[in-house]
Amino acid sequence: MKHIDLATMDCQSANELVFDRLVKEKERLQITCISKAQAFQLERQGRFPQRRRISNRSVAWLLSELLDWVNSREKVTLSQTDSIAESASEGAL
Repeated sequence: MKHIDLATMDCQSANELVFDRLVKEKERLQITCISKAQAFQLERQGRFPQRRRISNRSVAWLLSELLDWVNSREKVTLSQTDSIAESASEGAL
């Protein structure tokens, strides 16, 4: 493994470093905000990061892949949710 001296590294280079780790189910749920069943279904469709088996009874995901998936999702703003609610209420009239 390559030794990296962060004390002598400039800020731009330090920002480009990637420190990845494995994330288990409880943390995956907090990061993605989707249920275990929905994550499994999306994974089977190829629309969610693949799990990695870390033991006979345990799986995990790479944090970088989960964050990439979250960042790739469509952003919903408060104004968009307001317009959706207005459209729904107009349709009910």
